[in-house]
Amino acid sequence: MTDVLVLGSDGLPVRLVQPWAQDKLHFLKRYIDIFTTSMKDKWPRRVYVDLFAGPGKSVIEGTSQEIDGSPIIALHAKYPFSEMYLNDAAPEVTAALIARLGRPPPANTFVSTLDCNAAALNARRMLVAGADNARTIGLAFIDPTAFQIGYDAIAHLTADLRIDIIVTVMTGYVARFIAERGFEDPMDQFFGSGDWRALVEAKAGGERVTSRRLLDHYEGRLRALGYTYFDDSVRIVNSRNRTIYHLVFASKHQLGGRFSKEVSRRMRSGQARMDI
Repeated sequence: MTDVLVLGSDGLPVRLVQPWAQDKLHFLKRYIDIFTTSMKDKWPRRVYVDLFAGPGKSVIEGTSQEIDGSPIIALHAKYPFSEMYLNDAAPEVTAALIARLGRPPPANTFVSTLDCNAAALNARRMLVAGADNARTIGLAFIDPTAFQIGYDAIAHLTADLRIDIIVTVMTGYVARFIAERGFEDPMDQFFGSGDWRALVEAKAGGERVTSRRLLDHYEGRLRALGYTYFDDSVRIVNSRNRTIYHLVFASKHQLGGRFSKEVSRRMRSGQARMDI
């Protein structure tokens, strides 16, 4: 899967996205709103990490409709984050993002152009290291297009810190390729161990490797990092109602669990979301 960039109305690159990207960003914005509102008077440092930030703007394919991307949504939170770390691997993308952050860019916002795994380590060094750990709470949005992000990178970013995470888990993509021999190394990196091979053996034995089984395995790995509260009920589907990915909300604290349950209840249309 590759990103397609086109020129936006401001003359800068924008990301071409499918309509269902709006649903993902809807749930992200709702989580940011409830997170920042609830934490503004409780934690001196509230940090935001976005490892696949993009250029800050996207356009819906087949239309001229432009929408704010995740970093702009976070930047304009009603109660701002104390510091933000934004990353994308493509130089032309981060250049556009920096331009859209404003002139001059906010002093508390850092932008890097790194592989997502290196960016996770860099974010840890820059934002949540040293004596400020006890004063820091955070939210990390991890939005890969496949399984680029490694388990070890998430482990390093979040170790001994209260950082809620929202991870795009490409369940449809993983289910498609999990039994392909050429994907063994990426799967090892994504899951952080070789235990996922038990799912391949089950599939070879005629069992269905469902999204539920993939999510249970991945969340089990996150539990080893101290995450105990999960919500994976947001399923993003394409125009044929086929699952593309799930949003996994994970927190080390019951309050984060309540946040995610509240956020996932209502769809972008305003209707209550029905579990399928």
